[in-house]
Amino acid sequence: MHVEIWRQGHGSRLQFPAVGYVLEGVAYVSGTALIGAGLYLIMRGTFPAWWQRRFLWPLVRVTPTVAHLQGWAAVGLGSSILAIVFTSVAPDGVAGILVLAALAAYLVGLVLFVVSTWLSRRPAA
Repeated sequence: MHVEIWRQGHGSRLQFPAVGYVLEGVAYVSGTALIGAGLYLIMRGTFPAWWQRRFLWPLVRVTPTVAHLQGWAAVGLGSSILAIVFTSVAPDGVAGILVLAALAAYLVGLVLFVVSTWLSRRPAA
């Protein structure tokens, strides 16, 4: 595919080979950071004290259960990102399985996030 910018004969910068490697690197770092943050929440059962309230926006009351569920949601999302990135180096059969695993991890993370948000907004007993 050939892309010209303003008909001047300049190729698109997105066709530069290093762009793919940079995006993969960003995905590796973000997936690993999400897994690390999720493990922190799972082990501690609370968000860091230095976080301001606006960072916790969808959550109303942060209990240890809510923090643990948020941690598992972050681990699921980070795992999903890493699985998708690994598909670029995996053989075709394995890559298909990785995509299915990534979709499953993403859906599990999404469900855990929604459940933990619902639990935090539920009236106290």
